This record gives sequence, structure tokens and C-alpha cells, in this order.
Amino acid sequence: MITLVGKGVRRLIAMAVLSLIAIFINHQFRYADGFTLTSELPESINIIAGCTTNPLEPLNESSLFVDSRIPNVVHQLWKTDNVRTYSTEIEASLDSWKTMFEPLNYTIKLWTDDDILQLVKGKYSWILTTYETYPQNIQRADIARLLVIHAEGGIYADLDVYPTSAHQIQCLQHLGLQAIFASTESTLGLSNHFFMAQRGSPFLQWALYEAKRRGVASRHIFVPYLQVFWSTGPMMVTEAFRKYAWLYGTLRHDMGLLENGYSRVYQDSSTPPGDAV
Repeated sequence: MITLVGKGVRRLIAMAVLSLIAIFINHQFRYADGFTLTSELPESINIIAGCTTNPLEPLNESSLFVDSRIPNVVHQLWKTDNVRTYSTEIEASLDSWKTMFEPLNYTIKLWTDDDILQLVKGKYSWILTTYETYPQNIQRADIARLLVIHAEGGIYADLDVYPTSAHQIQCLQHLGLQAIFASTESTLGLSNHFFMAQRGSPFLQWALYEAKRRGVASRHIFVPYLQVFWSTGPMMVTEAFRKYAWLYGTLRHDMGLLENGYSRVYQDSSTPPGDAV
């Protein structure tokens, strides 16, 4: 009899534990709700499958003299100014951007952790506490890329993103858009590994406010990958855009999203060399 009672208690404990695990998982992944935007993004943003500054004419040198809202600056981030410590498997793309763009009078700017901290303290003190208390460094890096482009304008590229066509990037700059983002899979969302924007971009300002709002809530997410994506990464940027597009209406098409198959602009380390044009 005692044995039967013991088995019953253990069964109840096991069921209770499984129930708690299910509740925990449900609580964690509810933060991913609303990330599927298949039908919404194309209605609210310019999907860019190719680039010419005039849709009736091929890109030519004279078209690049049109004023650009996005300045000729490429920004990258690393802990220190020694990018050789970036990876033992791949070479940081800093020199690739310099080789291709410095002859075209672009500035290639590498921001260190110290540089970013000084920028936050000097111009964005309202987000300083959030920035400093992130549990993961990648969250600070995610915010840093938004901050530097908002502060100065230009192009942001991760150190594993390599340029393949200066001509196409120049073309994108001259489309008259305030910001252009790479896409997540099948243009379901906005990725933050490569993007460009005008200085003081209203959308980037909105995204920074959204990141600030999510700062405290993200501490309740215990799945590291989800915590980053939801609080500062593509999920946050995409949700910020959804709210931004809703507020200003879908007729305000001053944002661009690179179609997933459009590979004439850059190549990242996950793309086989033969796949880039």
C-alpha cells in the first residue's frame, strides 16, 4: 500500500513538473508572437529586388550626382581597434570596405566599445542605463549599430559582411529613402546585419525607443537566443517598423527592404562565394 501511494505521489510530482515546464516554455515563446509578417511588410515598405535610380533608365554615372539622403560613410563595430581578434576562421571585412570604397571618397569608420560608450553618454544618455545593464554583449552591439547610424548616417555592415558592388550600394543611397535594411528569410522582417539610413532617421529613433521599452521586459526571457532577438535584434527592429508603419500609414513609403534574393550588394560569411553577383 505504501508503495502504491509512493508511486502516486511521484506521478503527481512528475505531472506538476511537466506542467511547469510547459507553462515556462509557453511564457518564453509568447515573446515570438507576431513576428510573421508575410502579408504586412510588402504593403508597408518598398521591396527592392534590384536598383536603378531611374526605373526607366539603366544606372549610369551621371545619376550618382543626385543628392543622397544617406552619407558616404561605412560604419563597423568591434571591441577594440584590432579587428584581427575578430575571428580565427574568417578575415574581418574592414579592409574589403576600405579597398572598394575609400577610392570613391567614402569614410570607413570602426567603432570600438569605448567609442560607443562615449557616444551613448554624450548624445543618448536616456538609454545609458538600459545599454549598460544588458546581460549579453551582443545586445549592446545591436543597439550600438542603430546609434551610430542615427547619430551620423551612412551604411552599417557586420564584420562578416563583404561588399560586392560599390555601384549598387551607391545606387541604393540615391533612391531617396530614409533607410534601407537587409531582410530576414523571405522578407518576413528587417535584419540588422546590413542597413543604411540618413542621419537622424525618424525610424531609427523609433527603433531605439522600442529597444528602451523592451529593456526591462527582456530580463524575463531566459532563452538567450530569443532574449537577444526580441530585445535588440531583428524581432525588435521588425516590430518597431510595424508600429512605425501603422502610425504613419502605409502611404509613407520612405523605407526600403532588400529582397532576399538580391545579392548584388553584399555577401556575408554564410553565403557561398559563387552565390554573390
